[in-house]
Amino acid sequence: MFTMNDKWILFSYSIPAVNAKARMRIWRRISATGAVQLKTGLQILPNRDDRLENITWLIGEVQALGGEALAIQCSRVEGMADSQIEHLFQAQIDPEFTQIQAETREIMAAAPQEQPPDWRKEQGVALRKLRKRCESLRERDFFPSGAAAKTLAVLDAAGEKLRNPEVPADPQPRFDRSNYLGRTWVTRAQPYIDRLTCSWLIRRFIDPQATLRFLQPDEVAMAGEIPFDMTGAEFTHQGELITFEVMTRGFGLLDPSVLKIGELVQCIDVQEGALSDDAALLKTLLDGLIALSTDDYQLLERALLLFDALHAGFKKSIKGEPQ
Repeated sequence: MFTMNDKWILFSYSIPAVNAKARMRIWRRISATGAVQLKTGLQILPNRDDRLENITWLIGEVQALGGEALAIQCSRVEGMADSQIEHLFQAQIDPEFTQIQAETREIMAAAPQEQPPDWRKEQGVALRKLRKRCESLRERDFFPSGAAAKTLAVLDAAGEKLRNPEVPADPQPRFDRSNYLGRTWVTRAQPYIDRLTCSWLIRRFIDPQATLRFLQPDEVAMAGEIPFDMTGAEFTHQGELITFEVMTRGFGLLDPSVLKIGELVQCIDVQEGALSDDAALLKTLLDGLIALSTDDYQLLERALLLFDALHAGFKKSIKGEPQ
């Protein structure tokens, strides 16, 4: 969605037709990078160091086979908006996530009324293989539409059903929003990406009239207040899930645009390795808002507008509308 200098890698190659096996091998290697075909013989990838390294190796392979290959870094493709190109990537990979969801549901639909230990063990292995496929796909999910997050939620629900057959096979809200209306939510002062986006979830999807309060180091939550993203809180990190993910799953907020924001939040909050372009730009914007704000409450109001705009932009992008 965001434009940056030299956002794309264009890759074109040709191999002598007599070497059919080599042509197929190179095609598989290109597919494994997550490239999308723009035109016959012309592939496109987001300009990332790891993908550029993949393409550099492919150029060497093609040339060693007596073929020709060329890669060009560019900021835009004439005749196509960035959002249209991003939609091509989503259209290529999202059906694979949908297939994993379908296979997961098939496994759970075939569950016998009484699940013997051997059956649970066998299906547990099958679910782990599906999760591994999902994680592998995420490495090529350059412009997340929310499909990956929904797939993980389906896998989590299926895994929970194996452990506890009484729970539903599809993710269901754990919390009734009506029990959280007219409440005060509290979190630690100097909020950053997870606490600010959770505040946005609260105001936009749980209770528009909610009061939000930031606690100083010597303060504690008062009786009746709801702590979040704090030690001991019900709404806080759980295993590998950040607080934003705990809240979206807990309240059944599976809007693809919200899930897409959650993937950026997770990327920034955990920050293992280099950030994606979208996450890096969101972090820069948030850091700028922090620098411009005089206190946490002013920052909150500005951040709400930022996440509103991001959510609206993602909704437009997911629908495939031109930017």
